[in-house]
Formats: sequence, structure tokens, C-alpha cells
Amino acid sequence: MTNTHVHTASAETGTYIGRSRGLFVSAVMLLLLVTVIFLFGQSFLYAAETQEQHTFEQAKRDLENRDFDKAYQGLYELFKHDPENPDINFLLGRAAFESRDYEAAVMAFERVLIARPDAIRVKLEMARSLYNLGSVETARQYFDEVLATDPPENVKKNIELYLNAISLSIKEHFLSGRISLGVDWDDNANIAPASSEVEISTALGDLIPVSVDRAARDQIRSSLFNLNYLYKPSESIASWNISILDYNAAYRYSENLDINLLDLKAGLSLKAKALSMDIYGTANQLSLDSKRYQRSYGAGTSISMALRPEILLKADARYRKKNFENTFERDSITTSLGFGPVLTFGPNRVTTSLGWEYENAKEDMNSYTRISTVASYDCRLPWGFIFLANHCYQGSNYKETNTLFNKKRRDDVQYYTLGMAKSLWQSGSSNTTVILNAGYTYTRARSNIELYTYTKNVNSCSVSFVF
Repeated sequence: MTNTHVHTASAETGTYIGRSRGLFVSAVMLLLLVTVIFLFGQSFLYAAETQEQHTFEQAKRDLENRDFDKAYQGLYELFKHDPENPDINFLLGRAAFESRDYEAAVMAFERVLIARPDAIRVKLEMARSLYNLGSVETARQYFDEVLATDPPENVKKNIELYLNAISLSIKEHFLSGRISLGVDWDDNANIAPASSEVEISTALGDLIPVSVDRAARDQIRSSLFNLNYLYKPSESIASWNISILDYNAAYRYSENLDINLLDLKAGLSLKAKALSMDIYGTANQLSLDSKRYQRSYGAGTSISMALRPEILLKADARYRKKNFENTFERDSITTSLGFGPVLTFGPNRVTTSLGWEYENAKEDMNSYTRISTVASYDCRLPWGFIFLANHCYQGSNYKETNTLFNKKRRDDVQYYTLGMAKSLWQSGSSNTTVILNAGYTYTRARSNIELYTYTKNVNSCSVSFVF
């Protein structure tokens, strides 16, 4: 009996020990499983954090490399996972600003200011974004807040430029102009033909050689005064413009060549975002040696459209009525059209245009059709220098036979110009400046009539006060 009890007790004890071992093993396995899951989770979180950090750093590099669209895409993915992160939102706002999505930039900077209401750099970027959206008053408040913190000098100057632009945007009356004084040295001031002898036709068709003046060198002193007035009602897309120009050229040696041109232009300008349009009337008088030579009046329109910040398309159309004082047979109506793009890349600008002109004169011999092309390049250089290069071509075909030469006149004229400009002085607001200009122009004219075939070289120098 005793042995049986002992055996039973031993069995129960073994069963208990076995169960205890099983529970221990299960607990160990559960602990191992939890440890593995924890370590895996930590590794996953670390990998995710590492990937996000990599994306963030890559976005920063894309911003530095000016690949703004790529930077924005990467930052936007980070924003979706962490929308309240101020660092992500700040860079997202910068990428949006540089991509010209100013509304997205404002929203991003607003989120940063909720987390960091005293962030001065963010307020500056917010002000710039609001300015580009046209919210100039709110932008001014942010600019003033940044100025109150006494930022570095270069930041102050940048803010002052914005504040000046804001003040100008609120103004309604604007006055600007240019005063220039110049000297030209011309080796063919009288536009003499290449040949000193040309042939003219008699009524019977005979050709008679006639001697003409040779090319004469001269020095021409010139002055130009241009005054512009603009009235732009606040928050209106329309503005009124009036421009007056007076140009004088006095020849030192040649007689009967002094010129005076008085030109008046007035009209309406419409501007809406990337599109602007001018409609104007014009009148001018040209005097030769203090005697009235020609009067003209007319109207025109021009349109400019910005396809992209670096691409501008321009088109214009003009109508003019010309009246000559002593040669009434040259009185005419002139119609012209022009079109061409303006390309800007960095400090470089390329301007091209194609033009068509038809002049219908009282005497058909003086009527012509003209095709013209212009290609110009200018580049801003260090130390305030500007380099300029220009080529202009004009091809003219006259309507009827010239009775003096017994043929229809055809001309091809080309102008080649090189120049440099240098800002000598500039006011703090950049609204007033003094500019020194120097240039050289070579003209080559070819015609089927010898009288109109010539070349000339002109060196010029001028100083301009622009306000």
C-alpha cells in the first residue's frame, strides 16, 4: 500500500515537472519570438528612417543644384508621411517658390510658422511668396517684421528693393526719362555711293555718266531728350502713357544735314499676368537744316506674351501717313508688321524679329515692299559692363521703274553693330543711373542702281542720364 502511494506520488511529481518544463520552454520561445519581432520592427523603422533621411538629403542637394521640380516631388512624398515636420515644410516651401508655385509655398511656410512662430527666415520667404502672389500689403508686414530683427546688410538691401517695388505698385503716377549727349565719327556722312560716277538715263534711253560727291568724313554731335508719363489706376490692368522725344544731330563740317526730330506718342496699355498690349497714336516732325522736311502721323498696336519666364513673344502693327514738304510725289501711307521672340538665359538675352513693310507713295516709283530681320544679343558682364551685338537686314523692292535710271530699284542693306555700356553711377533705389555707351556700326548697302550702293563706318560714344 505504501509503495503504491509512493509510486503514485512520484508519477504526479514527474507530470508536474514535465508540465513546468513545457511552460518554461513555451515562455522562452514566446520571449524569443517577441525579441525577434522587436528587433525586426526596430530594423524596419531604422530602414524607413534611413530612407526618409536619404530622401531629405537628396532633396536638399536637388535644391542646391536648382532641380526644383525633382526636389519638390521628393519633399512632397516626405510631407505626406510627416505633414507637421517644420524642416520638411520649409524646404517644400522653398522648392515650390523656385518652381513659381507661390500658393503652395505660402501654405508650406504657414505650417512652419504654426510650429515656429518666431522663425525669421521663414517670415522672409513667406513675404517673398506673398509679394509674387500680389498680396503686397501682407508681404510688406512680413518684410517689416524681418527688418525689425536687424538682419544682415545684404538681407536688408534685398528687402528694401521689395519694399520700393511695393511702394511703386501702389503709386498711380510715374515719370521717367532719358537725357543723352553723344558724338559720332562717320566716314561717309553724306552717304556717297561707292563709285564717284553713276549713269543716268535720258528720255531717249541713252546713258549719261554723272559725277557725284565722294564720301565725306564728319563729326556729328547729338542730343536726345525723352520724357515718359504713365498713369496707372490702383488695381487696374489699364494704364495711360504719353512719351515725348526730341533728337538733334549737328554736323561739324557738312552743310544742310543737321537733323531735328520731334516725336509724340500716346496711348493705352493693358496688362494681365503674362499678356500685355499697347494701343497708341503717334505724330512726328523731321526737320533738315532747320527747315521742315517731313511730317507723319499714325497709330499702332503691340502685343507681348510671356510663354515662360525666359521666353517672350512680341508682335506689332503700325500705320503711318507721311507728308513731305517739298517732294509731294513721295507722300505716302506706310503699313508695317513685325514679330519675334526674346530669349533670356541668365545674364544673356537674344532678341530676334521679322518685319514686313509696304509704303504706297503718290508716285509709284517711290512705292516699295520691304522685308527686314533683326538679331541682337546683349550680355551683362562683371563690374557693371554690358556687351551688345546687333545685325539688321533690309531688303527693298520698288514698285515701278525709276525714270532717272530706267530700272526698278532693288536694295539690300545690312547693319552690323558692336557696343559696350557701363553704369558709371546708380542711385540706391536703382531708379536713377548714369550710363556710358561706346559702339561701332558698319553699314553695307547694295543696289542695282549705283547711286544707292555705299558703305560707311561709324564710331560712337555717348553718356546718358536715366531717371
